[in-house]
Amino acid sequence: MSHEKKDSALQKIQLILLSAAIMIVLAQLNINLIINGFKISLAVICLPLFAFLFEHFPVFPVTLITAPGILLVRCIVEWLHSGEITEAFWSYSPEMFFHLMYGGLFAIYVRFFPIRHFRLEQFLPILGIDVISNLTEIFVRLGTDALTTAVLLRLVIVGIGRTVLAVVLLASFDAYGLSILRKDDRIRYRKLLLLTSQLKSEVIWMNKNTSRIEETMAVSYSLFNELNAKEGMGEIAQKALTVAKDIHEVKKEYYLIMNGISDALNTDQEESGMWMKNIFGIMQESVRHVFGDYGQNMRLDVVLEKNFYTDKHYYLMSVLRNLINNAAEAAGNRHARVVLSGKEDGENYVIGVHDDCGGIDEEYLPTIFMPGFSTKINYETGQVSRGLGLSLVKDIVESELGGSISVTSEDGCTDFTIRIPKENLEVEA
Repeated sequence: MSHEKKDSALQKIQLILLSAAIMIVLAQLNINLIINGFKISLAVICLPLFAFLFEHFPVFPVTLITAPGILLVRCIVEWLHSGEITEAFWSYSPEMFFHLMYGGLFAIYVRFFPIRHFRLEQFLPILGIDVISNLTEIFVRLGTDALTTAVLLRLVIVGIGRTVLAVVLLASFDAYGLSILRKDDRIRYRKLLLLTSQLKSEVIWMNKNTSRIEETMAVSYSLFNELNAKEGMGEIAQKALTVAKDIHEVKKEYYLIMNGISDALNTDQEESGMWMKNIFGIMQESVRHVFGDYGQNMRLDVVLEKNFYTDKHYYLMSVLRNLINNAAEAAGNRHARVVLSGKEDGENYVIGVHDDCGGIDEEYLPTIFMPGFSTKINYETGQVSRGLGLSLVKDIVESELGGSISVTSEDGCTDFTIRIPKENLEVEA
């Protein structure tokens, strides 16, 4: 077994033991209900929380340790308190059936419906699991006498209370998941997401340019053949052939680089998507941390009318990053405001980027999406921007997202409007 597999197995065992220990400790905080020995604790709400925090959380292995562990600790506590252990064992042993039933049913549930993101309807089955598990313990204790309206009503109330608490905690984790990380980690995480989105957009452009390389190489070979057929043009023909060979070598290196970047970006297949509110939130928080000297006095406001889950998050972040970066560069050191909005419009989802950073001259509007167009120039160095940002944006919106983008500008304000069919964006979480 490799060191990586050994480390992974050890980490899994540590997670199982630590999770079980936490649940065993929490189980000691309980109240007695309905009959003597029937104790209600908050231990089982740890299972939904752990399943949310840890992907592929080993629910049933933890349950197999927790169930007898809780019984053992209860017996030890009772022995220390009264000196009696046999009676405590028979009084508390039916509780094992509750934990085993809950853990087994919950393990099956998360196997088919993983809790990766908070959705209220996901927790209705958890209420049923809680009630069934409590009913199993009561049935072990009382037999058919457990099947009374009063008992069932109390079990439902207990299940609702525990499930509501789990829902509140999970909603909090989901809403503030990024904020519980350390500030430095949040900044690194945002930069990594934006870098990945930028690299993905660059790969799109590189793929588009492969045909141009092939065409240029074909033209060079054609030129060689034409010159080689003419008398006295042999030396020039050889130069044309050399150019064609050099282009061929450049093409091979280009493909290697492009494929290397693509492979690196495709190594992590676990992250299937993001919620729109998180995408917008990352863009909002990244203004002062990602755009360098630009945007220090720029405020980015977010207006999101509908939140949904999408697997096009990298493409969206690349598009939004380019548009917001353009606004930040136009703003310079001036105070400016950008509004990032998202709303439904029939069968489309409309994303808007509005800024008051100076506007775009009317003469430039028809050509701003063309490759090579740029008004950015460093007058100290004479360096001109390569002018691919908005062209990339248009390519991504149209080719990868199946949408359209338009721009208007007047009175120093610019509005980019992106329309994408909802079916191309929304996926199940």
